Amino acid sequence: MSEAYLAYNFHWMDFPQEKWPFIIREYLDYGIEHFVFTDQLIRKCLDEPEFLDYMKSLCAEYGVHFVAMHAICGRNDDLNIIEQEQRPRMIAEHIRSLQIAADFGVKTYTVHPGAYFHVVPQYHTPLEILRRNTLEALDVMVPVAEKCGVVIAVENSFEPPNSPDEVLYYVNHYSSSPAVGVCYDTGHANLMAPFPGKKSELYASYMPSSWWENGIIEEPAALDKLFPYIVTTHIHDNNGYGDLHSMPYDGNIDWSQLMPRLRSCPRMLEYQTEVCFQCGENWAGKLLAPKGGYSIKRQVETFRKLFSL
Repeated sequence: MSEAYLAYNFHWMDFPQEKWPFIIREYLDYGIEHFVFTDQLIRKCLDEPEFLDYMKSLCAEYGVHFVAMHAICGRNDDLNIIEQEQRPRMIAEHIRSLQIAADFGVKTYTVHPGAYFHVVPQYHTPLEILRRNTLEALDVMVPVAEKCGVVIAVENSFEPPNSPDEVLYYVNHYSSSPAVGVCYDTGHANLMAPFPGKKSELYASYMPSSWWENGIIEEPAALDKLFPYIVTTHIHDNNGYGDLHSMPYDGNIDWSQLMPRLRSCPRMLEYQTEVCFQCGENWAGKLLAPKGGYSIKRQVETFRKLFSL
């Protein structure tokens, strides 16, 4: 196995805090001590300083490590938001998040450029304006990341502003900085990839809604384009039609082909699980998890199998 860590992503906020030590104990009993600092966790740290102390106490008491952080994200927190009155606050919170990441020994800080202000018709903003907004934020964030020793990882997603070509635009713009790289999301790449017999009418409704302007442009070579710059990866599966965040082997990704490629990425710092534990349906569609959802046992065993390839 590569020297890069596998960091486990768990839905901590779905459970009361008094249950978290039991969850950590479960992972520790499987030999797992590396975790993802989720966007929900960092948001709570930003809003409630005492919660930051709680997170530090958990790490100290149980000997666990948060080695990867997903930045705050969404309509008000993505880098390209167009509301000028919100931008100073947004940038300041990303700066504070980078500093917190450094305090925890985090290696990568995954960011979304943002999709909302391009895909929602009433706010539709051209890509060139959104790029300018993203660069404005990154121009401030990158020097802080360099100082903190954290790599800002720009994530590929399934909307036009987060396509592989857009991700490459930002990486190339900061090509002289070691503090900018790529978070390769396996599920998002699979969602955008063509495959034999794929039928456009089966896409989840948010796909044509995201690409309403010119139609869905599939991407067959996301990994090839992003390969030299990948520093972390979100690992999950789907059926090629919706962002289901399923357990590997429950969708149609060919892991025997993908994993050797990912493990040969020259800049890889760590890998991240990013599986939705729920069953039934959520915003992404009909989920592939069994009744009752995925267990920690299933997660650990599946990823150990995956990393034995």
